[in-house]
Amino acid sequence: MSIKTYTQDDKLFYKVYLNLRSKEDKRIRVQKTVTKIDTLKEAKKIEKYLLQELSKKIAKLEGQGFTWIEVIDRWSDDALRGLVGTYQRTTVLDYKAALLKWTYNWLKKPANKIRKADAVKVIRDAEREGKSPKTLKSIKHMINVVFNYGLEEGIIRGVDRSPVYGLKVKASSEKSPDILTIKELQKFLKRAKEHDHPWYPIWLTACLTGMRNGELYALKWEDLVIDWDSEKDGKDFIRVSRSYNKRTREMKSTKAGYWRNVPISYELKSLFRELKENPRNSEKYQEFILPRIREWSMGYQAKVLKVYLRSIGIKPIKFHALRACFATSLLTKGLSAPVVMKICGWRDLGTMDYYVRLAGVEELEAIECLNHLGIAPKQSILEASRKEYALKN
Repeated sequence: MSIKTYTQDDKLFYKVYLNLRSKEDKRIRVQKTVTKIDTLKEAKKIEKYLLQELSKKIAKLEGQGFTWIEVIDRWSDDALRGLVGTYQRTTVLDYKAALLKWTYNWLKKPANKIRKADAVKVIRDAEREGKSPKTLKSIKHMINVVFNYGLEEGIIRGVDRSPVYGLKVKASSEKSPDILTIKELQKFLKRAKEHDHPWYPIWLTACLTGMRNGELYALKWEDLVIDWDSEKDGKDFIRVSRSYNKRTREMKSTKAGYWRNVPISYELKSLFRELKENPRNSEKYQEFILPRIREWSMGYQAKVLKVYLRSIGIKPIKFHALRACFATSLLTKGLSAPVVMKICGWRDLGTMDYYVRLAGVEELEAIECLNHLGIAPKQSILEASRKEYALKN
């Protein structure tokens, strides 16, 4: 019963207490108490008034739906359980961390009260911090993903589109990455071998396979399909099927989600044989092929590489750029793009096109087509151009 009596200073009073909870959303609860009511008739009148007032308040709260932080939490929970697509755990954590940072002022706000002006302010704040166009697009994308989830789940009500809908973000200009020429690669690896650098086996394997950092770290002896007694090329390969995630400290599938075969060249086979037969490596390489260097396990592979390249007078590049060096060297030597794509484990044709342009393969092919006057020397222009390109690089 919502009406009760109590005594204060030897006088009888009535008290009205109402506690209402939404039938649609059990999280929504409102309550109110009125005391020192003189008569039962007045108490009933107040009770009726409070019931109407609190019912309207619940209806209003139901219409607002969840706050933005509640929408983020619901999305991240469902994403981690695989209910809203196939997101990696680290991706979900990255999305949530970024949204908590960039949309901090929205967190306690009802999600349906977030307007386009709020989204514009978020993008402008990121621009003032010097974030790249790529990062701005990423922020917009993350807001869109989570907001659309709230709309589809019915926890954001009263609006039909994301606040970033139609929001223009400054276009990014594609930058050509720093990669090493063949001569620079040769100098780099030769010096690293001469210095007996602990990272040499890792760097050489990266340059001869194009494997990603996590794939190299996860590489085991059992992944080799190799005939140690044969000196012929073409029969040995690495079956790349796993990658190490430094943040979660766990083995997972490759980035593309499928296994692939990477051919083992004579140089790489020699390195593996040396690692396998070297007595001082017997304990280090019982399971994994490449050394367990502390800086590598901490994710400092790019920093170590840059410091060493500077020390020998070569422009510093990112560790991942060794993969680009591998891909472009294969392309410039005439290997077809589909084969390179298969070896490197790319599914996205756009990524492959990027490396084709980086290698300048299409430009070399165009030279052959331009030879229409019939005055070219016996050696094909394409072959000559390849040789000229190799000499320059």
